[in-house]
Amino acid sequence: MKNKIQILKETFGPYYKSQNEYLFKCPFCKHHKKKLSINLNANVYKCWVCDSKGKSIHYLIKKFAPSQAVKEWQLLDVKVDMSIADDFFSTDPEEIQTVSLPGEFVCLANQNLPLTAKKPLNYLKKRGIIEKDIRYFKLGFCEDGEYKSRIIMPSFDIEGYCNYFIARTYTDNWLKYKNPHVSKDVIFNELLIDWKQPITIVEGAFDAIKAENSIPLLGSTLNKKSKLFCKLIEKCQSVYLALDQDALKKSFLIIKDLLEYGLEVYRIDTSKIDDIGSISKAKALELKETALPMTFDNYIDMRCKIS
Repeated sequence: MKNKIQILKETFGPYYKSQNEYLFKCPFCKHHKKKLSINLNANVYKCWVCDSKGKSIHYLIKKFAPSQAVKEWQLLDVKVDMSIADDFFSTDPEEIQTVSLPGEFVCLANQNLPLTAKKPLNYLKKRGIIEKDIRYFKLGFCEDGEYKSRIIMPSFDIEGYCNYFIARTYTDNWLKYKNPHVSKDVIFNELLIDWKQPITIVEGAFDAIKAENSIPLLGSTLNKKSKLFCKLIEKCQSVYLALDQDALKKSFLIIKDLLEYGLEVYRIDTSKIDDIGSISKAKALELKETALPMTFDNYIDMRCKIS
């Protein structure tokens, strides 16, 4: 009789082992990497991409294996204590984060839009965001629900999965942003980034629409342990920093950290504008072309002047 590993391999294909777990390609989301983790000791399974999970591997076998394999599995199956099942899985080494867009999300790139799309479209127009931008960044809005009256800008990871989104009000709501309750430690819209070209770092997602090949911090700090910082060190040669003027001290801290890792760093002067998102793409490019190359010497000089 076949053992359980043989049955799993015949059903789900090749695998690799990590500690007590066997990782296969997930039959639910069909992700190209092996992200379905099966723990035979606990009789549990979980996909790190689509979050399909369960407390019976027999269910997987019954759903995806041929009938003979199902019978063989039943003969091998045993009962286990499920009271601590959630503790059997180690952390996914790649820590893939996925989120679902709000159920009420309406993409503004659609041809047939409801009449309620007029207000968000007018808001985007006032901010200098054109139809091409709407299509490129997959912008949408919600007219109801938790994110009512908000522009939704999704972020897609390198594999094309949505890993975050920002929800910006287009009315007079006192809460400007209301974002999902997941980690902000993502490389926002990495799917759109060319790592072979200089990267522009900005604060907000709307700033990123105006700046070429740019990534928003979703704030004004860049932790050296963050995914973005690590990827910049690994993949990038030149970085342009375009934070708002009120984040000047934070800008210099980021500049220092990037210089220490040998990157070419340029500081874009934002002292005469509100933020990058408030100007045209042409103006943003103009500021980039006049950016100041940073060295340790002028970093120290400029730091002293603002201290």
